[in-house]
Amino acid sequence: MRNHDSRRVSLFLTPVLMLATACGGDFGSGSGAGDFGATPGGVKDMKLARELIARGQIPPAAALLVEGMFAEHDLGLTGAPCNDTLCLRAALGVAPDRDGDDRGWLQIGLSSNVEPDIFQRPATTYIMTVDVSGSMGWGSGSDEYPTPGRLSRQLLHALVDPIEARDQIAIVTYGSNVNTPLPITSGASEGAIRSVIDSLRESGATDMYGGLVRAYQLGRQARADGRQNVRVILFTDVQPNVGPTAPTAFDDLVSAGAADGVHITVVALGLGVGPEVLQSMAKVRGANAYSMQQNDDIPTFMADEYPWFTVPIAYDLAVDVRHSSGLTIDQGYGFPVGFAEQPRLEAATVFLSKRRGALLVSLEEAADGGLDAAYADADLSWVNPSGVERSLTLRAGRDGTALDERGQWFAQEAAARTTALALLVSGMHDAAAAYGGDPALAATIMRAAQDRFAADAASIGAVTLGPEVELGAAMLALIEERAAQGTLYGQ
Repeated sequence: MRNHDSRRVSLFLTPVLMLATACGGDFGSGSGAGDFGATPGGVKDMKLARELIARGQIPPAAALLVEGMFAEHDLGLTGAPCNDTLCLRAALGVAPDRDGDDRGWLQIGLSSNVEPDIFQRPATTYIMTVDVSGSMGWGSGSDEYPTPGRLSRQLLHALVDPIEARDQIAIVTYGSNVNTPLPITSGASEGAIRSVIDSLRESGATDMYGGLVRAYQLGRQARADGRQNVRVILFTDVQPNVGPTAPTAFDDLVSAGAADGVHITVVALGLGVGPEVLQSMAKVRGANAYSMQQNDDIPTFMADEYPWFTVPIAYDLAVDVRHSSGLTIDQGYGFPVGFAEQPRLEAATVFLSKRRGALLVSLEEAADGGLDAAYADADLSWVNPSGVERSLTLRAGRDGTALDERGQWFAQEAAARTTALALLVSGMHDAAAAYGGDPALAATIMRAAQDRFAADAASIGAVTLGPEVELGAAMLALIEERAAQGTLYGQ
């Protein structure tokens, strides 16, 4: 994000604080200290990329997203206790970027004071929107090699397990035709709901757009009936081939639904996923997206993500950085964006989560010495679920401690982990993007990213980074072997 003219750059001459904390929420105050999780919406995992690498394929660049990696790790910052639903903290670091150029790294940490053991999720209307096209394999597969259809049925039943009488559920199916085998129904009618799930069968092509149009019609009906929390859950292998199929068409459709208070969760099933369409929906206000390829993914999802993926606590979170003289904004990491869009310092939604999330901004020197006594003020603004606008300013800075032998310093260990993960995934992304045209260049990019991350992981010493060292090494080996690349799209 160089030449970032839309962001304010100014001097702010007040004493440097090493850490700042502030809060603001919509679920009322509690006794928590801001140690429960909160993460941005968007794509919430890297399962597609991980599974492709495990099966000997190089992922497409679109499947390698910093936001997905961040969502899989607990990256919380420490600070003063927080007494509201959304807690925001900041910490600074100094370290070279992937090219070896000195950078400042400002992390915004997201957490919440919600106490999960006593939290009661809002009553929700779920519009289950299910792909029954031929590519989903509803009549095939096994426990060892589950098809997207088989996974869909299992996940539908799992999502019915915790539904209560105060909830509602509808089921829309789309294949060659769009149908509504279950209109909006009370959660108390468990038998009828499960009967419809068990009756789902394969049906031709993939009119995903038409299915979503029907789903949003039902969602708007629920809103008109006074239901406050309405969520479309889209079950799909993201291979639309009837009607509109472009990412922009789904962006427009989902955005219009969000404007009417109907939000979406996309569940991308199997390996034949079109990540461009997935990202176009996942970055919209109130949206998120998850990937599933194995049977074990379903109980893990229910244990780790339910009900938090249905509970937004903030919208339109924007980060505006004012910093010390001699620094300019370089780039943002972990901010959800659609396919081929440029990163912006904005997150459309923040959800409750078991993990504490992160957003990251790199700062570069506009003049020599800019990082020697660096500090940054992050002006944050957002809207809580009641529509009340909130804002605050966090400050983070460097205390004069010398850089280590690798030219690094971080105020908190979490900021070092966050920066290392961002640099690894951005390197993987760039290597994947280069691979089709220049495999040798891709190998050079990936080798540098992997060497840097392995050194970072050894220096930090966090056990959670070990699997990511292995992931990077596996992708580098595939590039050097000139393995196939793709998502198996259409296979």
